[in-house]
Amino acid sequence: MWRALAVVLLFAVTACSRELGLHGAEPTPPPSLQPEVVSGQVAPLPPTAPVVDPNAPRLELLITKSMLYAAGLRHGVNPYLVMGLAWHESGWNPGAISSAGAVGIMQVMPATAETSGPALLNRKVNLYDAADNIDMGTAILKNNLVRYNNDLANALVAYYAGGGAVTEWRKLNDDIRRYVWSVYRAAVAFRDGRGPV
Repeated sequence: MWRALAVVLLFAVTACSRELGLHGAEPTPPPSLQPEVVSGQVAPLPPTAPVVDPNAPRLELLITKSMLYAAGLRHGVNPYLVMGLAWHESGWNPGAISSAGAVGIMQVMPATAETSGPALLNRKVNLYDAADNIDMGTAILKNNLVRYNNDLANALVAYYAGGGAVTEWRKLNDDIRRYVWSVYRAAVAFRDGRGPV
């Protein structure tokens, strides 16, 4: 058995080296890695360690961004609007719980998920699961957009304060108007590549 494994390993190494053009020790390194000679001095080779940008977004945020984008496409909602809404609601924090009891990235109330999950997604949802939370929040936003004939302000008012709060813009209180504008500005920032992530 060991001989068979050794033969297979030898065959694999030989095949790989042939495919990569490796035929033994090369006399010089590839041209792009040769040190540069400037006025008789040899410049040091560039560092080979990976460069870590301390200002780069965390991996979790990039994953959340892609999940929000995908949910927007899946539900037929502008993905940047979904990103902006989620950013305003929780800063994309999956562990966020509001003082009112709203949960997760999209800040969905458990009672809303209990009734709207089966109605909008044809299944129960777990608001503590980021994918379910995003799916539920995006479905609610889509439902609001349909209900209010794609009136963005009314859809966002309903998301924030419930359908009973939807009225003419001039009759909305300042808090609700700020909410709508904040979500809109965040969505535009994501669309224009100026979002926080």
